[in-house]
Amino acid sequence: MEIFIGLIQESISGIALGSIYALIALGFTLIDKATEVVNFAQGELMMVGAYINFYFVTTFLAQSGEPTIGVFFLAFAGRIIFSFVFGWVLDWVINRPLKDEPIFSVIMATISLSIILRALVAIIAGPMSLIPYSPFGNRVLSLNGIIISALDLSIIFSAIVLVTIFYYFFNKTKWGIAMQETSEDPVAAQLMGIPVKRVYGLVWIFSALVATISGILLAPRMSLLDTSMGFLGLKAFPAAVLGGFGSIAGAIVGGIIMGVIETISMGTLSFHFKWIKEMNDIIVWIVLIAVLMVKPDGLFGEEKVKKV
Repeated sequence: MEIFIGLIQESISGIALGSIYALIALGFTLIDKATEVVNFAQGELMMVGAYINFYFVTTFLAQSGEPTIGVFFLAFAGRIIFSFVFGWVLDWVINRPLKDEPIFSVIMATISLSIILRALVAIIAGPMSLIPYSPFGNRVLSLNGIIISALDLSIIFSAIVLVTIFYYFFNKTKWGIAMQETSEDPVAAQLMGIPVKRVYGLVWIFSALVATISGILLAPRMSLLDTSMGFLGLKAFPAAVLGGFGSIAGAIVGGIIMGVIETISMGTLSFHFKWIKEMNDIIVWIVLIAVLMVKPDGLFGEEKVKKV
């Protein structure tokens, strides 16, 4: 019975972690669908978002004197504005100058951006790890012996709300449909009168927004805030591949699968099977390879036919 309860608790915690991976993977997917480029700086965008959130919270907290809902609301508004501006700048600095250049050049530019962002944050924030604030503290909920963190529930709820908003935007709004048309065929979209460059800019803004929110959700869960959290973006990359690169639904499902596997393997399974603890860092990669051997395009990926 204890093992069963432990697995349920770890599964819920894994869904929360997987929700963050899913949001980061969603950022990878958005950029890839629109520009056919893998943004390897997505993890660092998440890290910058977490640090910006820390700055806004501490600034407003110093003025109010206590961590009220208003403090976190003002901080949220500040970081959303920042993510819009940051995404717009990235579009002009990375995407537009290199749009017609070889894909390799654009990928190297995103890798360079990730290194630069990590170095800049280390210089500005200093080498010390920071302790992020959480509006939920250490609150937990207990249900029939199952203990659930209030932070984990808030992460899952936030992810559901965000995915719902994105689904509505991409399928029901003019700009969302324009983004889909552009991802299918940019030339045809331009002939139809769709402002392709504006759509690309919007994609980068959305990607920065998703990364920023991911960092905000992840930071309190890590207990410490430092530049190494940018590397977690690499964990979300296999989630996007597992679900099917270019598939929004695949990014979400892939992220949750990765989060649950990682959490359970670190908890109950590693306690009862010591060898799993030694393999924890590579288990998700083993699962990824096993799935790709059966479905090379991922769980929700569509087979691409090369034009000749």
